[in-house]
Amino acid sequence: TFLFDQLDIRGRYVRLTSEWQQWQTNRHTTPVATQLLGECVAFLALVAIDVKSLGKLTLQLRGHGQVKTLVVQCQIDREDLKLRGMIEAPELKQVNFLSEAFADGDLALTLYNELTQTNYQSIVPIEGDSATQVFADYLSQSVQHPTILWLMADEQQVTGLLLEKMPDTDAKDPDGWQRINHLASTLTDEELRDCSLDTLLHRLFHEEVIQRYQPTPAIYHCPDERDKLIEVIRSLGQDECERIISEEGKLIMSNELCNRNYVFSLADVQGIFGIPTKH
Repeated sequence: TFLFDQLDIRGRYVRLTSEWQQWQTNRHTTPVATQLLGECVAFLALVAIDVKSLGKLTLQLRGHGQVKTLVVQCQIDREDLKLRGMIEAPELKQVNFLSEAFADGDLALTLYNELTQTNYQSIVPIEGDSATQVFADYLSQSVQHPTILWLMADEQQVTGLLLEKMPDTDAKDPDGWQRINHLASTLTDEELRDCSLDTLLHRLFHEEVIQRYQPTPAIYHCPDERDKLIEVIRSLGQDECERIISEEGKLIMSNELCNRNYVFSLADVQGIFGIPTKH
């Protein structure tokens, strides 16, 4: 995060490279689907860094078009942002209008507050040509502050940049927001993709006083959850698990967000229950 110190304009920036490349391992999504998922990841990170409470932020784009499922989650901890998510859109080859990819769709953003153990959800219709436009419209409705948003994603990286006008901006400089808007409008997709934040700030705003804050790590987080699934197996009961194995040959439990399958054999299930099989 950064601040135009004399203007009371805030900025947020995110870039994922190696973490994003790890995310793509064995996903086999189309380039357009990868781009769309990456833009959602960048947006969620930009929003999550401003959340003051510990918890989980979940972004869903839902509809009846070519995209079947798109979910991104961010666990907000004290030291970092833990991200994971998936898109199911095997036939998504191009997106002329995002509203077509999500026919009659909506954007749902849900915040789970860890302290109060409550959920807060906001839902808006998907109306727009691009993810950037859809998310910018969402911010204009939810944050109530004028914002400028850039999102960029491909197979190698995701990048996002957000500028936000604060309540005291006009009092500090009546022309400040308009000037920053004008300077920011020169930013190209190539610069967003290729330049570091230091380079971008120097190129666009070298005459402004900018205060930088300590960055927060954003990581791809998909730990092994086999132990958690053992509790699910216990809740199913031994008879049900053995019935599934007798029909399917094995018990498979999937974590689609992390693109990971967990396979349990008959011996595994018997070991979990500690009771000999009845067969």
